[in-house]
Amino acid sequence: MTDARTEPPAIDYRTVHSIGKLLLTTLSLLFLLSLVSLLPGVDRLIPGTPVTFVAVVSAIVTVAVVALLLYLAPALARLVRKTLTGPDRVVDDVASIVQLSVVFVAVLVAHRGLEPAITPLLEGLAWMYDVVFLAVALPPLAILAARLYVSLDPMAELLADRLSGEAPEGDGTDG
Repeated sequence: MTDARTEPPAIDYRTVHSIGKLLLTTLSLLFLLSLVSLLPGVDRLIPGTPVTFVAVVSAIVTVAVVALLLYLAPALARLVRKTLTGPDRVVDDVASIVQLSVVFVAVLVAHRGLEPAITPLLEGLAWMYDVVFLAVALPPLAILAARLYVSLDPMAELLADRLSGEAPEGDGTDG
């Protein structure tokens, strides 16, 4: 017998509220950053540095957005676990895929948002910036790829079962 959930449990109001607030906060920060970038003079260099004012503001907003994304990742995984129906293994795989995807996106956002403030300071070693972020991005990407690989067959079985309305023959669960 498969370990399937028949009805998704009710989604906790506080969980949805928290996730919604985090998403709206992230979008608000990005909107405010776009407005700040339009202010006169923000594209000027900070005296004595090769960095602009907008790069510093962008770096601060980037750190806040990355922190929000990293805080949001496990909350989204919990939400997926509560809302999806199906075998626990598949639901857990999908929740992990969602969480790892958000972590990977956070790394990419950090790379893109911090670059204007950091690479001018590195001068001839600017390539190290990319190497560091490559090293940080590869582990979540590798784990994501592994999780996708091991979940392909169970998700394909669930999809075939749901679309065809039939249980697989000889699936090895009859003893």
